[in-house]
Amino acid sequence: MFSGIIKEKGTVKFINNGVLSIVAEIAGKNAYIGQSIAVNGLCLTVKKINYPVLFFDFTPETYRSSALKYLRISEKVNIESALSVGSDISGHFVLGHVDGIGRIVVKKRVGNSIVVGIKIVDSIDGDIDKYIIKKGSISVDGISLTVNELKGDIFFVSVIPLTYDETNLKFKAIYDYVNLESDIIEKTVAIRMNDKAGLYSNKGEKIKGSLTYEFLVENGFK
Repeated sequence: MFSGIIKEKGTVKFINNGVLSIVAEIAGKNAYIGQSIAVNGLCLTVKKINYPVLFFDFTPETYRSSALKYLRISEKVNIESALSVGSDISGHFVLGHVDGIGRIVVKKRVGNSIVVGIKIVDSIDGDIDKYIIKKGSISVDGISLTVNELKGDIFFVSVIPLTYDETNLKFKAIYDYVNLESDIIEKTVAIRMNDKAGLYSNKGEKIKGSLTYEFLVENGFK
């Protein structure tokens, strides 16, 4: 699990045949084999270390369903090591399980921030847009951001100067692709509110249908 607070901008060294290598000066110092590290929001596992280069395997499914397929050699990527017990969570809970791909269609400076408009171009389950809400959290290439506005299949985020300078957004151009992960809390609540598989009461009885106010009251939530 991650928080969406980027610790470093790494550099793509190699990507081919299911292997990705990244130059990561900071993360590489304390990296270990089997460690989970988010690369542009994708939870990947360290398979080899040749400091400062880290090597990762990725599956065909990960490649197909993420913006990994658009990475270029020498491109800057966002790096965040997995959270440990007691870690400060300054962003929001990010799993590193990308559920959509977006494409930057707007990038402009407004006041002291940079407004970025992202169009949803692919969704693993075809429903990521249901879990993107105004003032809700979203992970964009692993960065924890807040949705400011929604217009159809395009959402907008305002990026403060520090975040802009410390992440790969500084190098992203119009029409570049990014990984998207909706907020797991928002997603879970939305799904459970309409759980077709049924719910269980505190007596262990299965209740078919969606989550309702009456169900919550009957089971001690008032």
